[in-house]
Amino acid sequence: MICISISKASQIGTAIGSGAELIELRLDLLGAEPEELYSMVPAGIKTVATCRPGEYDEKERISYLTGAIGLGASYVDVELESSGSYAEVIMKSASIHGCEVIFSHHDFSGTPGRKELKDKLEHCYRRGGAVAKIATHVHNREDLQNLVSLYELPGRKVVLGMGTLGRITRVIGPYLGAEFTFASPGDGQETASGQLSAAQLNDIYKMIDGS
Repeated sequence: MICISISKASQIGTAIGSGAELIELRLDLLGAEPEELYSMVPAGIKTVATCRPGEYDEKERISYLTGAIGLGASYVDVELESSGSYAEVIMKSASIHGCEVIFSHHDFSGTPGRKELKDKLEHCYRRGGAVAKIATHVHNREDLQNLVSLYELPGRKVVLGMGTLGRITRVIGPYLGAEFTFASPGDGQETASGQLSAAQLNDIYKMIDGS
């Protein structure tokens, strides 16, 4: 499944029109209240609620994420490095409303060795993640091999490589058992380095699947 990552409210309609089954609402980038955003998402389309650190303080991020959970978010993303008190509030709200928790780890500078990647993945599950997300910047073939090797381990996961060399991980993830893969609504609308557009991914999958 492709998850289209949304950074502007105007992109929601584009994603829906393209047949999206799952969209990520980047609440830290959208600049709108969850109520406004969820009024634009038809029933039947799943959502990932994400609010990265930076734009809002911890209290504001909790408010945005618990608001999205209460409005029907399918998944909520919690950074692995988050404080225990922050994660506890989000996880309690998610449990009440039947929302699945993704614990995520991002390394924007590079990709650590296989053992450290495995430790990060397992830490996501230990903290209570139903799904673990690992995203690192890929510089070479060894980085790719180490990332992809995580699919040999048990547990629901999304493993992504950032940067140009990481694009292949976004293509092959669903074939290796990824919960889903991320894509942008269109060219120039990426929320992460190396993200392909949903149209590009769909074209690639059609070629691979022979459809």
